[in-house]
This record gives sequence, structure tokens and C-alpha cells, in this order.
Amino acid sequence: MAAEESEHMQLIHRWLAGEVVNSVVGINVVGGPLNGRTKIVQLGSDGAPPAQLRTSGGRAGPDHHIYAAVCSTAAPAGWIYSHVGIDPTPTD
Repeated sequence: MAAEESEHMQLIHRWLAGEVVNSVVGINVVGGPLNGRTKIVQLGSDGAPPAQLRTSGGRAGPDHHIYAAVCSTAAPAGWIYSHVGIDPTPTD
């Protein structure tokens, strides 16, 4: 079991380092309440991450925050999620 966990953790570390493995990669989040975190996402057939990330609850508070995928040569994955603002359309 320890070997499996080790392999799994190695995969997670590769994603967090910005390496694309099986069309999955970790993308840095910039701005807003999730600033400095990494979101692990599935890339589309065009190699791009989902265009938008929407968060809510937890440490982000009750508001829903919107992040947009932006190309970035400074990011290991080539993309970042940049904070756009609070979603004015509540879903609750």
C-alpha cells in the first residue's frame, strides 16, 4: 500500500509542478480568496484548461468567485486562473 501511495503522491507532485500527465495539470490561482493555490484540472482536446473556474464557500466565504484561464509564460503549466470577481448571479 505504501508503494501505491508513493506513486500517487509522485503523480500529484508532477501536476503541482505544472507537468501535464494524462491531460491533467495543476494551474496556479492568482488573486481573490484562492490566491496562491493550485487547481488540478483536465485539459480539453485543444490542450486548454476549462475557460472558467467558479468557487464558493469554505475560506472563500459565502460568495461565488469567478476565475478565468489566462495564458502565462511565467507559469509552469503555461496557464493561470486569474480572479475576475464575485459572481453576481447567486445559485442558492
